[in-house]
Amino acid sequence: MGKAIKYTVVGAVVGAAAAAAKAQSGESSGDLPMQAAKGAGAGALAGGLLGFGVDRRAKRRLKKRMKLASMVSAGALVEAARQARPAIEKQSRRARKAAIKAAHDAQRRGRRTAKKVGRRAAVTADLARIQADHLVDIGRHKLAS
Repeated sequence: MGKAIKYTVVGAVVGAAAAAAKAQSGESSGDLPMQAAKGAGAGALAGGLLGFGVDRRAKRRLKKRMKLASMVSAGALVEAARQARPAIEKQSRRARKAAIKAAHDAQRRGRRTAKKVGRRAAVTADLARIQADHLVDIGRHKLAS
């Protein structure tokens, strides 16, 4: 709407000036303000219509340009994705290998921990068996006496 307003103002000024110049060049009558006002109105109408048309045309061009730009940017995105694919695949392979290595290390540590816990459990079971045997021996001596 900005261009329509600008063109309306410019049209009114040009129309008023043209009507005033025409009225002054001819005979000198008292209706100069009336003719200037009519000229300003006609100029404003013509300028407003011209501005409206120019504004609409600019919007259409902008819409067309934006559509073209979006297609170009979409194509650029697709091309960038194609170019980035090898790097992404390389990083995913590295991440996969690191995950496999971490899993093997965790499995190895788990086995070590399981062995340690198993040894401790065996030692604890042996101590419990020895204490139970000792308590059985004490109980036998008490019963015998």
